[in-house]
Amino acid sequence: MSRDRTRLFLGWTAINLVFTALGLIITVWLMGRRADQHQQFVRILAERQRACEPAAPAPEPASPEPVQGPPPRQDPAKSGYLGASGMDISPAMRLNLEALPPGEAGKLSLETLRLGSSQVLPARTIHVVNLWATWCDPCLAELPEFKAMFARHREWDNVRFVPIQIKDHTDPLRSYHDYSGVMPPAPVRLADRTMSDALASTLAAGDDGGLYRGNLPVTLVLDCNRRVRWAKFEQLGEADFAALGPLIDQLRAELADTRPGAWCSQEWPGNGRCEPIERTAAHHSFEDCGPLRRRGGDPAGSGEVGEPEPATVVAPPLQEAVPLTCPPKTRLLNGKCSRLQKIPELQVREPAASPMCGNGICDPHESRGNCCQDCPCADRFVCKSLHPGESPRCRAVLQP
Repeated sequence: MSRDRTRLFLGWTAINLVFTALGLIITVWLMGRRADQHQQFVRILAERQRACEPAAPAPEPASPEPVQGPPPRQDPAKSGYLGASGMDISPAMRLNLEALPPGEAGKLSLETLRLGSSQVLPARTIHVVNLWATWCDPCLAELPEFKAMFARHREWDNVRFVPIQIKDHTDPLRSYHDYSGVMPPAPVRLADRTMSDALASTLAAGDDGGLYRGNLPVTLVLDCNRRVRWAKFEQLGEADFAALGPLIDQLRAELADTRPGAWCSQEWPGNGRCEPIERTAAHHSFEDCGPLRRRGGDPAGSGEVGEPEPATVVAPPLQEAVPLTCPPKTRLLNGKCSRLQKIPELQVREPAASPMCGNGICDPHESRGNCCQDCPCADRFVCKSLHPGESPRCRAVLQP
């Protein structure tokens, strides 16, 4: 009897195990099916959402970054026509000079302007730069000739006369007031009274003697790219003024040429025009665009750069290093102006006197510079000597 019960118990146990295993199998199968259905539902829902979204526009191809060409070759500094490429004077463009704004000389206050700024040397303009001093008689003698030349060419609306008083510690306000009547109209009149003579030293740099040879006057003609195309390191004579007019007309013709690749439309750092690529921090050109400026709200280094037009300044510019100007008879020493015992007197190379001077005839080898007794002086000048035994020279008549 016990043996039958044991068999019956084992049989029911086996049957229960079979049904339990079948239940587990069915449960696992159902859970797998449910997981597959959930994945299909998620995939179908995602496809429907993508179908309802608007199609994203195709990305536009990136425009190529503008590339500037290299500066043209440098012509050697010499007296007369330098060449078709001219000579770059970008280091001088960085200097700060004393400036008299437009108006009646003697009734204005001095300000500091960078030589390469748009107020001094604007773009698309031919500039006749004249370095002079009040103690330089040849400088004063040629100023009326410049005035007469500009008066003859009323059509030169894109030509500017830029006088710069150097090697002279007299008050520029008084100097330009005394001699404004004998020089051409100039929108801005400049002066360099730094003890280091920054402008003269910068122009004199170079193995060929540079554009300042130790004598005054100096005349530099700048083309549309602010490159020196003509230079003279002494007083201009009649032949010089005769050659200067056609040269300026040639430079004006270059300025009027707007064909692709024309000389006045080429892009390179230092051409005097603030190109769009130079208004970015990555390609900033100090000579063309001035000191780096940041627009309000832009992160540092990401804004545009450039020299804003007058009266349209949006944000205050960063401070530019301004050389300290010391008063006369002092010099800059350890950041302070120290008094000097004596300032050496500057020498001016005078033209040799003619052996036939005084015969009453202006011979071909004579001029008002070496014999004013025979060759009359220009208007507002008189032929006289200041000391006994000194040769007479053309001297300006100061305005009362």
